[in-house]
Amino acid sequence: MADYLSTDTVNNMISSYQSVQYSRRIYPLEVRQEKFSTLSTGWSDLQTKLTSLKTSAYDFKASTDSSLFFSRSVSVSNDSTLTATADSNAPESSYSMRVNQLAKSDLIVSQTQASNTAITTMAGTHTIQVGSGDYTSTVDIELTDAETNETIMEKLALAINSDKAVSLSDSFDPTATFTGTGSFDITIGETVDTISYDYGTTSKTYDEVMDDYVADINENVTGVLAEKIVDGVTGFVSLQITVEDSDDAITIGGTTGFLNMDVTDEKGASGLADASLFSPSTDQSKFSITAKESGFDNKLVMSDVSGSIFNQVGLTSALLTGRTVAADDTSAGFIYDSTSSTSNDLNSQVEFNGINIQRNSNVITDLVESVTFNLNAVNQVDDPDVSVSVKVDTDSIKLEIDEFISNFNNAYTYIKNNSYSSGDKESRGAFVGDSTARSLMSTLTNIAMGEVSGLNADSYSYLSEIGITFDPAGGLSISDSSMLETALEENADQVADLFSSTNGIANTLYDTLENYLGASGSISNLINSYDDNVSYYKSKIENINTSIEKNADILRGQYESLQMQLQTLMYSFNSMNAFGSGQF
Repeated sequence: MADYLSTDTVNNMISSYQSVQYSRRIYPLEVRQEKFSTLSTGWSDLQTKLTSLKTSAYDFKASTDSSLFFSRSVSVSNDSTLTATADSNAPESSYSMRVNQLAKSDLIVSQTQASNTAITTMAGTHTIQVGSGDYTSTVDIELTDAETNETIMEKLALAINSDKAVSLSDSFDPTATFTGTGSFDITIGETVDTISYDYGTTSKTYDEVMDDYVADINENVTGVLAEKIVDGVTGFVSLQITVEDSDDAITIGGTTGFLNMDVTDEKGASGLADASLFSPSTDQSKFSITAKESGFDNKLVMSDVSGSIFNQVGLTSALLTGRTVAADDTSAGFIYDSTSSTSNDLNSQVEFNGINIQRNSNVITDLVESVTFNLNAVNQVDDPDVSVSVKVDTDSIKLEIDEFISNFNNAYTYIKNNSYSSGDKESRGAFVGDSTARSLMSTLTNIAMGEVSGLNADSYSYLSEIGITFDPAGGLSISDSSMLETALEENADQVADLFSSTNGIANTLYDTLENYLGASGSISNLINSYDDNVSYYKSKIENINTSIEKNADILRGQYESLQMQLQTLMYSFNSMNAFGSGQF
């Protein structure tokens, strides 16, 4: 009898109870939970595939000017001499070119001078002008009566290389009161910032006004540093604005009022030229200045404004004005001849289709519309002309089309394969009987096979007309590669319209997917709904499991109590038998 309530028997009875409860109460819920989980996963996977397809559609629906169907490829017969690139809509054509001279940056050198020779007569402030292209900068250099040729050149190089565009306002008594309103514009590159002031009703001292300007400009204008300058002698204050990047030019204009800071396209010397000091031989010093931009139009224009520091290093007024070429390695002068805009060593010189042309740079962007030529080397006398050919980049376009087709098919076949059942319950597709999936698959089919309306009568209106066909079993494919290539080469505008016109394939597809995708799209709503159901059943299963475990614990306690009672009865029974047999 004891076996009926043994520990193993109790455990088996509890397990049997739990198994029956699981089958009746939990398993049906797990089936439903798995169903919604499968739907959520299925739609999430499809959402990812449709997002990729939408991206491809976006790339294809670009306007004509930037359409990938107008991509150009450029072939060059000798890319060591020059290379070329072409933007969309560059004319398809061929060119013959010879590079006869590369563009160079203007370069001037000082006399070669004994480094340690003492110069005692140059003390004071020397002011020079350095110009290149549209810009001219004024630079001050402070010298003492204890200079040498080397230190003069060092200070000259340092002054040029550290000079940035600076604008300084008029100076004012800091205790005087200012009342007024107005504004002024600070332009750095293409960015214009307006600084407004209004002291019409609440006046401030000039000292306070300058502090306001400094705070306002430094907080709101990128690329400049504003400072309040206090004159060490008079104590008067002024506003100084310094450009932080030497390559940037500054314009200050508008209603500048009392500041008197109007400047136009001012750039520091360090943005125009690079200066350097070097030693061509032991104990010898030489100074050079190189224009940052190449070409004749960016040649260096320099002069001593006050003082004679240029003259001291051999760069005399006559030499600078006459653009004298250095006679030898020790002489001062320009390195490249530049007597005129048509006869100079600074411009690139190219023979283009038999016509001689010059440019300031080795990167030529204004010769053929949307084509950039990069000059790398000069043609040798015996070198043949370089041939350049610009044509439709069919290879890259076909790669884009391949990716579009792949993304389309990934989405289409995923829906198709999950919308049918072989009869086996385990292999039932996630979208079987789903009207949303069925509608989406039908829409994709119609877009792939349908006619694009609104195009000219003689234009392509079906994908099949450019060699792309649709098979319900697998989706899109390039069935005739030569037909597609011909369409791209000869009628790129028609192919573009087939995809990117108002009713074009890419536009229609993109707009369709826009409704399905996104945070408020129908697919997101479905996924959220399915996930809510999964969470609901998960919570319900957890609650029922807790209830079953609690009841199992109660049953276990009841069985254990019966075990104790049975043990008591068995003890009493055995005692009675022993008493009856005379064992006591």
